Order: sequence, then structure tokens, then C-alpha cells
Amino acid sequence: MTLKALLHPASVAIVGASQNPQKIGGMPVRLLAELGYRGTIHLINPAAEEVQGRRAYPSLAALPTTPDLAIIAVPAPAVEAALRQAADKGIGAAIVLSSGFAEVGEAGAAAQQRLADIARGSGMTLLGPNCLGTMNLREQLFATFSPAPLAGRPEPGAVAIVSQSGAFGGYAFSLARAGGLGLSHWITTGNEAATSVADVIDALVDDDDTRVILAYIEGARDGRRLQQALRRARAAGKPVIVTKVGRTDAGARAAMSHTASLSGEDSVYQAVFDDTGAVRATTIEQMFRLGQAFATGTPPRGRRLGIITVSGGVGTLMADAASDAGLALPPLPVAVAAELKRRIPFCSTANPVDVTGQITATYEVMDFAAIEAARCGAYDGLVLFLAAAGGAAGFADKFENTVRLVREAAPGLSLAFSGIVSPDLRRRLQAHGCLVHEEPTHAIEAMAAMERWLAAGADAVAVPSPVPETQSAATAMPPKDLPSGLLNEVAGLAFLASQGIPAAPHRHVRDADAAVEAWRALGGQAVLKIVSPDLLHKSDVGGVRVGLRDEEELREACATIEACVAAKAPQARREGFLVARRLDPRVELMLGARWDPTFGPLVILGLGGVAVELEPRTSVLTAPTTPARVRARLQALGVLRRLGVWRGHAPIDETPIVETVLRFAALAAALGPGLRTMEINPLMVTEDGVAAADAVVELGPPPQDQPSATRQAQSDLP
Repeated sequence: MTLKALLHPASVAIVGASQNPQKIGGMPVRLLAELGYRGTIHLINPAAEEVQGRRAYPSLAALPTTPDLAIIAVPAPAVEAALRQAADKGIGAAIVLSSGFAEVGEAGAAAQQRLADIARGSGMTLLGPNCLGTMNLREQLFATFSPAPLAGRPEPGAVAIVSQSGAFGGYAFSLARAGGLGLSHWITTGNEAATSVADVIDALVDDDDTRVILAYIEGARDGRRLQQALRRARAAGKPVIVTKVGRTDAGARAAMSHTASLSGEDSVYQAVFDDTGAVRATTIEQMFRLGQAFATGTPPRGRRLGIITVSGGVGTLMADAASDAGLALPPLPVAVAAELKRRIPFCSTANPVDVTGQITATYEVMDFAAIEAARCGAYDGLVLFLAAAGGAAGFADKFENTVRLVREAAPGLSLAFSGIVSPDLRRRLQAHGCLVHEEPTHAIEAMAAMERWLAAGADAVAVPSPVPETQSAATAMPPKDLPSGLLNEVAGLAFLASQGIPAAPHRHVRDADAAVEAWRALGGQAVLKIVSPDLLHKSDVGGVRVGLRDEEELREACATIEACVAAKAPQARREGFLVARRLDPRVELMLGARWDPTFGPLVILGLGGVAVELEPRTSVLTAPTTPARVRARLQALGVLRRLGVWRGHAPIDETPIVETVLRFAALAAALGPGLRTMEINPLMVTEDGVAAADAVVELGPPPQDQPSATRQAQSDLP
């Protein structure tokens, strides 16, 4: 998406230009005039011939030429007419600073929709309404009513800030200035009548001045568009650091199963960020730290980190942080360690390498340790901690020289410096591509975030591959042939089996005699359950019996289940019994799916059985998905560890789990908005493979209020 007229206008018109530079219509005039905007400025004010010493025109139509950008700063009732004038004039982009639209109620929302219709009908880019505007630091474009630039401006740089919140955007601008973070663009999107944060991210992918994007998001109306923009940024090698705030009310979505109750909004956004290669920051400070790191340094090509420190205690702190972040700390090569020991006998040559405070007397030891660690090939990243020595007289030049020598020894090595340094030394070190952090664990955090971003690159932009062996049959199944409504467990298992998702051996029976026959056929080891489409959690009403050892116990169990269900859930339809072979799983998983109105099909993977309630450890994936993403979630949940050699058990291959999740996700995507809920709990993992032991499936017609962008299955996501 091109936003050239918005981001790089050669001429600007200000509609509602005010004589008072403190007003919303006056501040943009002052900023553009005083701060060096080199383009043409047109002022529109029907009540004045001159504004702030410049000629004013009565309307956009009266302008002798057509500007690229119109800044509209008039009261809300006058905005629609002004925007229509801009469209009639052929102006390419408009920023509506005015408030009083969707944020104030239904009438405002209707007025905002009319603005969007005008913009789309004319092909005009519309930013806002109710936004703080935009800036281009290189071109000195300050199309905003924020006075922040008057207090000083960041140097032009490679980091763009895009924010839904104007207040956050203004604060972020000031933080960038104070922290020395160079900016390319600063954009606030406000109510997003026509241009969203996703649209801006997408446009910045094509901006040659931008290498890193910081995004503040409160919510997304079109989740598919956001995913596309984030994937496109990752494919272009431009990190997007996202701060996502706000959570929906837990009661906003009615929960018919674990799936709905365990996939709240925040976990969905986290899944989107994980699956698209975006880096999530939980605080404003962290967002800026990571933005500076990505703009300055080289991402580590692997997880091997070397730490050289003047403090053993801080070295231990950094080692803990590295371990928590999943980074490895290989030892120094033997020859290097021996030579370092010869030079400082009381140093520690383990990793972290503690050269001690002796470097204040023999600084060349630091050079030796850093250079040899850099060029030995044992490390992907190197962190140097020098405490407060950076402020000591004569040491700044030594530190810069160390960084320069390391760069020469290993140009592709990721390098970070931690300690107290002057602003001048910080700039000098950063000029060599070296990260600088006062807090040592922040250096570790930055290394880990950059490594994860680089490692996830190929998978973040990967198009989900076809399901192994066979594609989901739902893609070819005519809608009229799909089952509808809430299926009972037997029908649900049968539907999943038809899509290549195996079920535990079972039989559907109507009475105790048939249950006994099924029990014998299944080897005498079986689970007995009531069959009812009205009972999602059968054990809550006494509808499940296990450990049945003989025919007499089985008959008694049938009678007991009938009596319990009749007493505790008299309204529930009873459709016989399910007799299933009892399995001995190594792991029980829960696999769920639902259609999200913003992001489309989602899959929830977690520990199953009763663990899903007692220990709700789950992870969300966007669907369809890839083998690498599934394995990463299984690793994070601790499932892969449980499949390894454990207490005399042979290891179990995770491939059947991965393939089942891929099929399940492909099915969810193929079902589209008609998917109400789909859940397997538990999914039994045994040495023989995987099998669904229980299933909840509810399908129906697509809801009529689905946004058009999400009414289609999302298997065409890039």
C-alpha cells in the first residue's frame, strides 16, 4: 500500500489555519514554518486574508495548485464538507485532526463512516479522525498540533513510530528525543476511519529511510490485514516492535467449552505476533530499548553467547538472564582460556569470563579476551560489562578501541556493551554497531530478542504447507453436506476421523447388553460414557466410568450413569453409551479451534484432561499453521520433554502430534466462519501414535455480522 502523499508530501494545505499558534489549527502552521519544511504551505481560512504572516485562501477550491496533503483542523460538523472539497480538488491525502466522531457515540460513528466513504470513493488516503497527525523527520514535515517538536527533535534516523494513540505518540516522540533514538517517521492513526496501523506498517515496509518499526496498538478491526502487514515487514527484514495494550472482558464471549474460555484476546494477539515474526514489548521502555537495539546492532546468528565481565556477581546475574532467555554459554576455547589464566592467574575463564578489576591496571587483557572470544568462532554474540569504568578518565577511548578491534576481528558478530557511559561515548560505540545498555540484563534481553527474530524469520513468512498425506476433506465438502449444530461425541469423533484425525477405538451402543458386547470386542479394557449433545462435561453429571473390570461392573455402570444423568441433567438428551478402549497415554493434550471475528480461525493447543482446568497451560496458533510453529508451541508447553526418555520409557516421536495439529488447523481454516467450536480433550499420545478420546464439534451458518475481510477462510494468508 502506498501512502506517499501522506508520508512525503511536496505541498501541504491547512484547512482551519488559525492566527493563534497554540490552537489545533495554528500549531501546524507554526511548526511547518519555523522548523524548516521545504515544501509549499497553503493556508485555508475564509475569515482572514493572512494567517501568521502568510497569505490565506478562503477554500481549497481557491488554491492555484493542488496540494499533496490537506490537514483538516475545523470543528467536527465542518469536517465532512472540508474533506469533500479536498476530494473534489484531487488532493492525495488528508489528515483529520478534529475529534467528535466514533469516540463520542453512534452519531459520530455515522459521520466518521461518511468521511471514510468520501476518501475511498476518491482514492484519497485518510488519516484519523481524532488523531495527532504525522511527522517526517528528514523532510522536516510536522503535520501535527503537538507542540513537542518545539522542545527539540530527534535526529533523523531509521526508526518509525506508528501509534493508534495520539497521547502515546506524543510521549514516544519525547522519549525518542531524550534517548537519542533517530526517527524516520512518526504517525498517529486515531480512529482509523480508513487508514489503520496495519496500513501504515505496510507502507513503511517500502520506505527506504525506515529499518525498524515501533507500533503501539490498542486493537485491530481487520486482523487479517494486520497479519499480512507484519509478515510483509518480516519478509523485508524490517523488525516490528509491538506494544499491545488492553484486554477484553472475560465475559464478552460466552464459553461453551474450554476453547472459548482459554483463548482470550491477549493470547490471540500474542499468537499473531509469534506467527508473524513481530517482537512484543511489554513496556514503553522495553519497546524503545529493543527499537534502539535493532536499529543499531547485528542480530546474533545463533544462541551461543559469550560474556566478559569485570564483576563475577554481575556475570552471574547475566548468566541467569541468558539461561532464562534460552541462550547458551559455551566455554572459551582451551588455548584462549590458558593464555588468559597466564596473564591474570586469579581470573575466571568460565563463561561468563571474569577478567576482574585488574583491567584498570592492565587493560590490554580486556582487548585480548574480547578479540580472541570474537574470532574463535565459539560465539554468535558477545557482551562486555565494564561497570562504571566508562566514566573514568582515559577509558572512553580504550573502550571504543576495543569495540573497533572486535568489529575488525569478527564483522558479523553481535556485540553489546554494558556499563555507565557518557552520551558521547554511547554515540561512538553505537556508530560501530555496538548495543549500549546500563542495565546488564537489558543487553542479554536485546541479544535474545534479536536472535529469536532472526531465527523465526523463515517460518514467520512461510506459507503453511499442505497437510501431510492428504488435505483436509472439508475444503472439498459442499456446505450442504457438512454436519450442522452441536454434534454428540460419536458424531464429532466420526467427523474428525473423516478429516484424517484418528479416534480411540470405540463403539456407540444403546443399552447395557450392547455395551458388554462392545467391551469384549475392545479387549475388556474400556471407558463408558453417556452420549448426549447437551453435555459438554459429562463427568460433572456422573456420565463417565473408568476401570470397569468385568461384565457385572459394566452393567452396573450403565445403570448408574443413566440414573445420575437423569437426576443431575434431566433436560439432556440421552442417546446411548460410548464404549471406548482405555488407552495408557504418555501425554494428554487439548486441541481446540474457533473462529475469531477479527483474526479468523484460531487453534488452541495445551495440556489436556483435567489438567486443562487445574493447570490451564495453553498456546494459541493462527490457522493454518506450519510444523515449526507447532513444534515451538509443544516445546514451550513442555510436551517434547515428556516425550523423551523418561523413567524407563522409550522416546516417542512427536511427528504424529504435529501432523494431527496441522490437519486440525487446516480443517478449522477450511470451515471458515461456520466454525462455532471444535475441541478434542483429551488427545491421547501413546507409543502407537495419537487418538482423540473425546470431541466437541459445533458448526453452523456464518454469522451475518462478520466483517467482510474475515468471512473467508484464511488459508490464503501469505
